[in-house]
Amino acid sequence: MNPHPIIEQLKEIISSHMITEKIFVVPSHRDGQLAIQALARAGQPVLNVKVKTFMDLALELSKPIMKKAGYERMPYQIGKQYIFSELQNLKRNKQLSYFHSVQLTSAFSQAIYQAILDLKQARVAVNSFPKQAFLKTEKGEDLLKLFQAYELKRQENQLLDDGDIFELALQREVEPRRKVLYLFFPHEAYYRIEKDFFLHYTKGANVIALGLPTIAGLESLSTMVQPNMQIETQHPFSYLYQIEQSLEVPDVTLKAAISEDEEVQNVFRQLKNQKLSFDQSVIFYTNARPYVESVLRFVQKQDVPVTFAEGVPLNLTKPGKLIKGVFQWIRENYSVNVLAKLIREGCISFDSIEISGEKVISLLQDAEIQWGKERYLQKVNEKIADLAQTVSEDEGNQRVLRKLGEYKQLLKWLNPWMRRFDGDKTYSKVSYKGWLTALKDLLLIEDHSNNGLNTSAKNQLLEVITEVEHLAVGEMTLGEVMSDTEQWLMKLTVGASMPKPGHLHVSPHRIGLYLDRPHVFIVGLDNGRFPGRQKEDPILLDVERKAIHPEMTLGREFVKRNFYLFVQLLLTTKGHVQMSYPFLDTVENRRTAPSHLFLQAYRLKTKQPGVTGEELAKVLQSDVHFIQKEAENVLHESEWWATQLWSNHQMDVELYRQEPYRHLMQAQVARYARRNDLFTEFDGRIEYDHGSHDPRKNENMKITTSKLEMLGTCPYKYFLKHILYVEEEQVEEFDMYKWLTPPTRGSLLHEVFERFYEQIKASKQKPKVEEHIDVIIDIADQVLQKERESNPPPSEIIYLLERQEILESCSVFLKAEEEASDDGEPLFFEYHFGIGGQDPATIDLSNGESIRLSGKIDRVDRLANGLYAIIDYKTGSSYGYSDKAYFNGGRKLQHSLYALAFEKLFAHKNAQVSSSTYFFPTLKGQGERIERKHSAQEREQFLTIVEHLCELLAKGHFPYTDSVEDCKYCDFKMVCQRHTYQEEVIEKKQKEENAFGALRLKEVRSYD
Repeated sequence: MNPHPIIEQLKEIISSHMITEKIFVVPSHRDGQLAIQALARAGQPVLNVKVKTFMDLALELSKPIMKKAGYERMPYQIGKQYIFSELQNLKRNKQLSYFHSVQLTSAFSQAIYQAILDLKQARVAVNSFPKQAFLKTEKGEDLLKLFQAYELKRQENQLLDDGDIFELALQREVEPRRKVLYLFFPHEAYYRIEKDFFLHYTKGANVIALGLPTIAGLESLSTMVQPNMQIETQHPFSYLYQIEQSLEVPDVTLKAAISEDEEVQNVFRQLKNQKLSFDQSVIFYTNARPYVESVLRFVQKQDVPVTFAEGVPLNLTKPGKLIKGVFQWIRENYSVNVLAKLIREGCISFDSIEISGEKVISLLQDAEIQWGKERYLQKVNEKIADLAQTVSEDEGNQRVLRKLGEYKQLLKWLNPWMRRFDGDKTYSKVSYKGWLTALKDLLLIEDHSNNGLNTSAKNQLLEVITEVEHLAVGEMTLGEVMSDTEQWLMKLTVGASMPKPGHLHVSPHRIGLYLDRPHVFIVGLDNGRFPGRQKEDPILLDVERKAIHPEMTLGREFVKRNFYLFVQLLLTTKGHVQMSYPFLDTVENRRTAPSHLFLQAYRLKTKQPGVTGEELAKVLQSDVHFIQKEAENVLHESEWWATQLWSNHQMDVELYRQEPYRHLMQAQVARYARRNDLFTEFDGRIEYDHGSHDPRKNENMKITTSKLEMLGTCPYKYFLKHILYVEEEQVEEFDMYKWLTPPTRGSLLHEVFERFYEQIKASKQKPKVEEHIDVIIDIADQVLQKERESNPPPSEIIYLLERQEILESCSVFLKAEEEASDDGEPLFFEYHFGIGGQDPATIDLSNGESIRLSGKIDRVDRLANGLYAIIDYKTGSSYGYSDKAYFNGGRKLQHSLYALAFEKLFAHKNAQVSSSTYFFPTLKGQGERIERKHSAQEREQFLTIVEHLCELLAKGHFPYTDSVEDCKYCDFKMVCQRHTYQEEVIEKKQKEENAFGALRLKEVRSYD
């Protein structure tokens, strides 16, 4: 077993200085604690040891001064906010030269702030600002202005950043600590100010610098303090770049996987098959995304104990999803669908009210809010008022009464929820402090305590928001404040932990030097992730950094440092190592290649220095399996099912009888029934003995035109919607380029046409384009303005575009009406029956039975000959309507229904309807009129159609439509699954002797 190079140094030093006070000077507290744990496991007693970072040592000296002077340590977010405010001021006053055209975003202000902090860490002050170091003089001048403003603001508020704390500590005289031994751990990167401080702090003290092993063929990193001795190692991986000189093959397994998820599952497969202890194993990743999420997803399903060195991203927790979801909700103009997603993810609780989250979603959708902050309370209050009115008219209606109670419960939750945040639009100005307070309040009212990770996330969010909140000042737009806080908060990780007994540990490779576990798994070694790409700071270029100070960290050193530390990590391994990469980018759908280090590891293992990446990929990919054929490789139920499906295995009958799998048996029965030639309950054959759904038998049942036409189009769709009450999926999304929905546009046009005719009728005029175009435009603008107040458009330009479309439709309407004005005189508009307290129309059928009809006739004209004509406005296209297809096989019945209804309601006046017209008065319809003349023969045919359709309801037979054209725009397509049938199977089912409903539907189809 290979010794750990740093732990071995520590053992030797500590053995020689057992009782001496020892300070581990480490890059992070984690490194020091891991080193102590590794020493303890190695049997080395660790006494009189403290772990300190540079900042810990600096605060020892500066804290007394800070306390006496009333200084506070400045949160990073407040410093960034100062920079953002100053950028706004300078840009507003046109005082920026180099950055004058840059868009002021949260990311840009952060980049500027980080550049200023880097300058301070390089010990650059305002009075020593190196303008000559910048390639563009204007850039240096702009940065100096921001630097000066930042320093002034910081001093006014008595705040110190990290650079200030080190400078304060450097001003203190330090007595030599000769009785203390400082063990300096290797630092992968450091600032000049940290080096100056550490040398100042340890002047005259006993310092031992630990060293990293030299690696043949790889240049070492620069170090702040030179190691006391050069460290050599014979670890097999030390010959990674001098393969010819290696004497020992490393104990390494190299694997490829289809995806990142498969990589992670391969790790757990090895843990299971080799029976490895979790607390003796570690997974190192080269990039947190997507590996942390993938591991978390797996361990939560399988209940595996795991610790994450740097925690998990905040957005994987419910509090994080809540914050991010609220931001998305606001950005998408308070879309109901975004809010519904948040509710369904369990991020919002409804303990204070007596309805469930799903009911809240249903009510919000039913209220037709769709989007817009101001619409929520307005639409819900309107709904409550409408329901209250209905209850007052029909006190015994329990369904309406129950719904009224549900809406009142919704309002109880909605009032405080909607008023929590200021600002209606993303450009509204809001208080930065008020915004943070609102976020805190939002977190406090939601209970996520049922999960340790969620609780940790909530507490951490409250802590960091509170830290910034009491110092926050100024105003920003709602869009700016969301971008700012999202960038800041969504970078947080929660649940960071040291390795725990009995737990698998997951860590980034860059902090793994002191993690002393024998079983090592490394994922993410494709060339896209490792060693990463060169990252040069766009504000402080590398050439500028060199000119400012030779020890400033350069962006191009990132790749070199990442690579070097990874090899050092390999040199700490003392057991088996498994390295892997995903060979498929599932997002881009393309192959990926292994990293150069992965290739070198393969060359070292096989002693083949000439192997190419393509040859390696070919070798590894031949061993990749998506389906696990061996039983011992199966990790979870889904893999077992995948194997059965892939192998086309038949399930044992006993399995189907078990409770968790009975639904599969039901599915098999349904699948068999749908594939055979019989008309069964799985195809719409329900059959019941009562007449509750038959309008001829149920006196309380009122049928509508839309229901009868749906029944005539596809009885199965009617069954889903009006028997089972299956609701169409709500997929309405906020579209910043649309305002009016088709139903809303139709209602507006109906109102315009009605008001126009009422106005000219009062003055006994006929419609004329020249005389009345301004009149109808004025009416349209009034109606649009009213709609605009209750339903604000996304923008002014969208309003103007849709207004223009409405006005053009009005023009089409007016021209068509002028041409037809001699045919008759409008008598009724929006004529209701069977609704709003009005009596229904009773339609007598030829067999002596009757049905009760409710509906609304757009317009009734009285003709010169004393007869009547019905006009129905259609604001869509004329698709599906034809002069020849009078009933269109039972799909178009409105003209006959309304004609008979009107005649029945006006029987006392001996009213007769001679024709019905479908009028398309829009741009899409081009003013087309499709007329239906009524005759005794056609009315007899119509009554026969209605009787046939009622017989379907009476019998409980709801066959599929016989035409795939009816399915083209159907909302229930994925529910009914008709498109999965073979047409010949449907034909056989409809010809089956018991298929009474199909026979009746065929008879209805004969009436065209």
